[in-house]
Amino acid sequence: MRVASVVRSLRLPLLAAGLALGLLAGCSAQSRMDFYSKDIACEELGQHWTMPDSAGTLRGPKDLQGQVTYLFFGFTSCPDVCPTTMVELSQVKHLMGKDADQLQVVFVSVDPARDTPEVAHTYVHAFDPKAMALVGDEAQLSAMASDFKAFYEKEPGQLPDTYTMSHIAGGYVFDRQGRLRLFAPYGMPVEQLFSDVQRLLLEPEHPAAGSEALAACKLPHSASIATR
Repeated sequence: MRVASVVRSLRLPLLAAGLALGLLAGCSAQSRMDFYSKDIACEELGQHWTMPDSAGTLRGPKDLQGQVTYLFFGFTSCPDVCPTTMVELSQVKHLMGKDADQLQVVFVSVDPARDTPEVAHTYVHAFDPKAMALVGDEAQLSAMASDFKAFYEKEPGQLPDTYTMSHIAGGYVFDRQGRLRLFAPYGMPVEQLFSDVQRLLLEPEHPAAGSEALAACKLPHSASIATR
């Protein structure tokens, strides 16, 4: 996995300090802050799914309450996008310092035929010991992907009887109330993702938090957020 090239740890502490000061200043200056990620609060996605985790416990939207959550679809033999995403999320947590546990990473396998619960668990924990892996059967995966309007597809490999997976690249970001608020495109700078996570954490921790982002929702559902 080519992940070493994305590590920029030497300048992370300085970035964390500067971004944190900027966020606090912006919080007092305006009640509604813009995000670097795509605002999808009006899309009504990710509200009606269930999927077992690597321990067999059935999970759903209510399990995402209490922390900011970054959920993404991928597979453990992904050569680039998935390991890079996990490394960048580790960098975001590094920037968060003592608040790192306030970001929950959730990996949803689009390759349940090869990604057994044990394999998925080992994979995500190699990057983040507190990350959650969700692995269901084909029917559960199809239903969950549909709820998120997330694209995935099996593609023939270069050798006979082999295949790879094409899938949506990027992550769905939930606030502490378990509401889907943002779509973070793959490749966005770590500093920007950190900023968006911090903005969500700065919202008051009560049911009305972030309600202004949902009050004017009149947009129709999109056909798909992104494909790879």
